[in-house]
Amino acid sequence: MKLLVKDRDLSELVESITWGGDSGQISRKLEFTVAQNVLDKNFPAAAVNEGDQVLLQDPSGTCIFGGIIFDIDKTAGSNQIRYLAYDLLFYINKSKITKDYYGTPEDIARDVCAALGISAGTMAATGITITNPCVKKTGYQIIQSSYTAAARQNGKVYQLVMERVSQVSVIEKGQDSGVILTGNANLSGASYKTTLKNLVNKVLITDKKGAVIGTVEDLESQAAYGTIQEILQKEEDKEAEAEAKNMLKGSEPTASVTGLPDDIRAVSGYAVLVQEHETGLLGRFYIESDSHTYANGESAMSLTLSFQNLMDEIEIEKPKKDEEK
Repeated sequence: MKLLVKDRDLSELVESITWGGDSGQISRKLEFTVAQNVLDKNFPAAAVNEGDQVLLQDPSGTCIFGGIIFDIDKTAGSNQIRYLAYDLLFYINKSKITKDYYGTPEDIARDVCAALGISAGTMAATGITITNPCVKKTGYQIIQSSYTAAARQNGKVYQLVMERVSQVSVIEKGQDSGVILTGNANLSGASYKTTLKNLVNKVLITDKKGAVIGTVEDLESQAAYGTIQEILQKEEDKEAEAEAKNMLKGSEPTASVTGLPDDIRAVSGYAVLVQEHETGLLGRFYIESDSHTYANGESAMSLTLSFQNLMDEIEIEKPKKDEEK
């Protein structure tokens, strides 16, 4: 791997690199440590500052990460300096806009990018027109809530990603990465866990006075695990039954795997195939978070997997009545 800061190659000074992302954390990040020797005047200095652009390239020269240095961590007596960079989705997730949007999510996403001065890449096409009145919403909230509204109609799942270093794109989440992890090849570890801690299998829908006006329940789950009940107060202009169904929770399985060597295709938002018989992890899983580490000439990756293709759903907030007048 080659690491460039402001077009200067620091690869010979870099001791370790960790590159990763999480479907719930929006922007991908890059952490790296650089060697220093303050006692040796001839030892080359990294000269990296906050706000500097950093690029990570694979052995073929293709950029797999581009971002900005946000954190610099120096400790007295240490022979290392630690740096943390985020990609440009950091700006989409922090910058706020006030505007009434009407159009397809893909057009709204392009409008948001233009307003924030960030290049728009490929936006997943929905062809669904939605209304999204936004007051002090982040660019991410605007784009994701627009795609959430479309997802409720077409059943698809969407996620923001950075492509070609500087372009914000929206993909259909859960596409195959092309990565296959098997126990006798590149799979170095695997774990599997299930829990009932978040169990909810009955939801009572009430009006504002607390009177029950509806019930949504999972009878099969109740027979197997007992009943855990929640209450949902119906709100005007919201589909209470759909909300109640989203509150139902059953047994929640989670899994994680580690692989050697690293494979840069295995990133959050995509799917991998796993064949590990001891834990029973056999089949197609969705990557929720990924971490890729490079140190001492070796590479490894760690993936958190989901059994379902989940979307970060953000509801469109409708204007309050006193604001509509």
